[in-house]
Amino acid sequence: MQSSVSAPPAEAAVCKEFDFQVLGPLEVSHRQRVVQLPAGRLRVLLSCLVMSPNEVVSSDTLIDRLWADTPVERARGALHTCVRRLRRLLCPDLVQTRAGGYALRVPVESVDLLRFRDLVRRSEAAGNDSGEKLVLLREALALRRGDPFADVASPWLDREVVPRLNDEWLSALMCRIDLEMAAGRHHELIPELRKLTTAHPLHEASWQRLILALHRCGRRAEALEAYQQVLAILRDELALDPSDELRDLHRSILDGGATASQAGGTGELEPVAGTIVHPAADPPVQSPPIRPQQLPPGIPCFTGRTMELATLDGLLPAEHGQSAQKSAIVVVDGAAGAGKTTLAVHWAHRVRDRFPDGQLYADLRGYGMGAPVEPTAVLEMFLQALGVPAQQIPPELDGRSALLRSTLADRRVLVLLDNARDSAQVRPLLPGSHCLVLVTSRSQLRGLAVRQGAYRVGLNWLSVEESVTLLAGVLGKDRIAAEPDTAVQLAGLCAHMPLALALAAERIHHLSGPGDPTGPAAGRSVPLHDLVAELAVERDRLDVLSVGDDETSAVRGVFSWSYDALDTAAAGAFRVLGLHPGPDISTEAAAVLIGVGTDQARRLMEGLADRGLLERAGRYRYRFHDLMRLYAAERAEAEESEPTRLAALHRVLSWYMHTAEAAERILNPGHQHRPPDPPEEGCAPLAFSSHEEALRWCETERANLMAAVRLAFEVGEYTIAWRLPTILWGFFNLRKHWGDWIESHRVGLAAARAQGDRYGEASVLTSIGLTRWDQRRLTEASK
Repeated sequence: MQSSVSAPPAEAAVCKEFDFQVLGPLEVSHRQRVVQLPAGRLRVLLSCLVMSPNEVVSSDTLIDRLWADTPVERARGALHTCVRRLRRLLCPDLVQTRAGGYALRVPVESVDLLRFRDLVRRSEAAGNDSGEKLVLLREALALRRGDPFADVASPWLDREVVPRLNDEWLSALMCRIDLEMAAGRHHELIPELRKLTTAHPLHEASWQRLILALHRCGRRAEALEAYQQVLAILRDELALDPSDELRDLHRSILDGGATASQAGGTGELEPVAGTIVHPAADPPVQSPPIRPQQLPPGIPCFTGRTMELATLDGLLPAEHGQSAQKSAIVVVDGAAGAGKTTLAVHWAHRVRDRFPDGQLYADLRGYGMGAPVEPTAVLEMFLQALGVPAQQIPPELDGRSALLRSTLADRRVLVLLDNARDSAQVRPLLPGSHCLVLVTSRSQLRGLAVRQGAYRVGLNWLSVEESVTLLAGVLGKDRIAAEPDTAVQLAGLCAHMPLALALAAERIHHLSGPGDPTGPAAGRSVPLHDLVAELAVERDRLDVLSVGDDETSAVRGVFSWSYDALDTAAAGAFRVLGLHPGPDISTEAAAVLIGVGTDQARRLMEGLADRGLLERAGRYRYRFHDLMRLYAAERAEAEESEPTRLAALHRVLSWYMHTAEAAERILNPGHQHRPPDPPEEGCAPLAFSSHEEALRWCETERANLMAAVRLAFEVGEYTIAWRLPTILWGFFNLRKHWGDWIESHRVGLAAARAQGDRYGEASVLTSIGLTRWDQRRLTEASK
């Protein structure tokens, strides 16, 4: 609950006449008169700044939150425009330009959230003065007017901010209720607790207090009935049993009283955090247990990192069943291209025998184009890999996280979480005991070190010797021995960065043409000093091979070597593929996006994959490395006109919508809805011959379909943005993908309203209502 808020500068007094309220609908007042803020990105921009008052919010962070799927340079200009509009609406001195970003300059008392946190902090500092604590908490809780940022449409707020603020409010509320109960006000609290358990049926701490209050008022039968209510809710919603605390309280009431362990040393419940916790059920019985083997393949020419490997070896749990009771967590961090994933995968393969119950792997896509992978999706993948039936997987994050911990209890599994964005993305994926978690990230993830005791292994660039050894592993020792000084010079030009070195070696292979450059024909190979001379001339490529602050551009020059070697058709395909919103792409979708036939698209993509510009993700499926995707999008921005880019995006978004419509007709033939207009020329959707085929396509393309909904909204394809979620109703209903169902429909609702399409708005709202009904959240379904 405590918050460290930077003190505003003295000149911030000029903005004291403004008041910002975020604990409910976003509202800004100036001299007690409400400022009219237009809906859309201005509200999101202000929300980003007000959540970090008097602190610099970087332009990159703001762009990611406002235009996640828009090329950076294009979004940067739009950001400047939004800032100017916000200054005109509020105060020119309110939003200050700082190095690398912007800061909202306001005093603490001008923001209701900061006042709330300050009051809670003061209540915590009041010690044993329960009267003072109660006064402060009541004042803090009175500031809430509803769900935070209730009228601001933003996936970032919905995913990262609002749940956390709701947890803070619930935690403060639980503390206030505990103080009231300690004062003997059980009877007065019962109506409030009933409303609270109705609004938050999965919040066990509220049920615990309601049951205890009823029992203390002599209403034992009602207390037992309340326990049966929460028992039924948890089992129906999550297939889980109540927590140990609730079960102990129930037994105590049956025995005629509450023991100190349930009631706390003062005769009341100990204050507990207000986070929603779903205790995990016993892990499903496997006979024999499933041992997933998900590690990606390592590379044969791994070299160096002797000290880091020794550090990792020292963090292994003891052998022979003497592992620690808590999981070991290791974070491998470093700049883009430092070889974090290569090191992690290599070491994981080396020690896999120490983890007899298997290995789990997930690419969290924390950095790169598109949104990071949601922890709920990763948890679903892990639980299914461990043999948990789909119908037993809870829909919500907390339930899935608890079930993973329970499933992995007493098992020794190696968990590799690659390319993490931040600590919040990792925490729900942590097992409870015996396992080892290896995380790679460009960030240091200090939060994991502080709160979870994670060990950090930082990667710097390779030494001269290691760089030359890496080149020798790719090009052959004889090749390097023939030009040792030139090899050292080449390593220096590559800044001793593993990715740059590997790409440089591949460049030499390409310049050498056919044949084995390390074999008998090596004399025909291009000398190393030719590449060194090329790098020395291409000054625009030298700077991107140096170490700079912009990680995403560190190897742009290296990528351009392969790009410049492409013919016209392949280069055009590479650029346009960089516009695709999802994590991977099929040849059919690529054909529509590029504007060619399927066979030609497959040939183009195979050629790009052979040159290392694409990765094969499965049979006729491909994906970009995250940095390569960014580079491809930048080339599209620079070389393709805006009408060309928008036309390509319209084709592929329309294709996803019409193919989803074809799948829906198979999956749910009785679903009555207005079909979209016939597909345009160049958009030939797939056809499905069976229920299984349609369902498999939807599941395979699920992440792409979600990304298509978000991108359609961002580029103004509002009809597709609201139609695609409603078309997917049958699929969502079959597989119970609650999170995707709600998220896509929230975007669809915003699109329909932005377009002024009342039919679309009604369709989306109807589908949302059916979702809540299916989840048995009847109050929300009726709204």
